[in-house]
Amino acid sequence: MSRSAKEYKLIPAAVPPRRGGGGGLYGQVVADFAASDMESALVEMPGRKPQALALGLRKAAEAKQAGVKVVSRAGRVYLKRA
Repeated sequence: MSRSAKEYKLIPAAVPPRRGGGGGLYGQVVADFAASDMESALVEMPGRKPQALALGLRKAAEAKQAGVKVVSRAGRVYLKRA
């Protein structure tokens, strides 16, 4: 292979849209809370670290614009109305 030959190529292509979009488990949790009459609620999800749970719920709440705030206290994750 000569020095001027490249080991890669660039192909013009449009970037596909993101998949999902607020759905999934976290989106369902946020939607269920928003539809309930609770002012706040503790979220328990076995097998998920509190930091990961809070991040996923924050992203879902932001995507759904549901008026839900995610709060972490003492290693626990809560949802409350904004």
